[in-house]
Amino acid sequence: MNTARTLRDMATLFLALGDGTRLRVLNLMRHGEICVSAFTDVLSQSQPKVSRHLAYLRNAGLVEARRDGKWMHYSLAAGLDDKTRLLLHELFKWMEDQDALQKDTRRYEATGHETHFQAFLPLSLEPVEPEPAVTAAKPRKRRSTPKPVEIEYTRPAVEAYYEPEPTRDDYPSRHNELEDFLL
Repeated sequence: MNTARTLRDMATLFLALGDGTRLRVLNLMRHGEICVSAFTDVLSQSQPKVSRHLAYLRNAGLVEARRDGKWMHYSLAAGLDDKTRLLLHELFKWMEDQDALQKDTRRYEATGHETHFQAFLPLSLEPVEPEPAVTAAKPRKRRSTPKPVEIEYTRPAVEAYYEPEPTRDDYPSRHNELEDFLL
């Protein structure tokens, strides 16, 4: 066991938990998967700021992301070790008594955003088996290219749109004194 790595991971975990916005984000995620737009609505913060906090939590290993089209959904990581799960369990018990965090939860419920419920922390803190890794790559969806629209141009329509270029005959003949002398 690498002690330096363990200490670095623990420091990263506590730095991730050491910010008020990230604690508010975790509070909202403790009941299930949430979309970034729900965080921006409830926390009244910009999308880039919320995404930055979510990236910090994801780098600490606390959160995982799932893309659904152009939407990103975040949930608590399923493969946390036992000690991290116990720490989060105690943190969530503490969060239940905090008035500010209860306001966030009520505001989230009032927004009507959909929660994809997941059971995160079971009552017994037994280790969770990691999900088996998927070996086959998902086939990529091919984007269909739109068919070109064929437009039939008629000569009168084209002539009405484009003015013909003037010719020499269109300009009246004007001569100045020098041209009259030379002619």
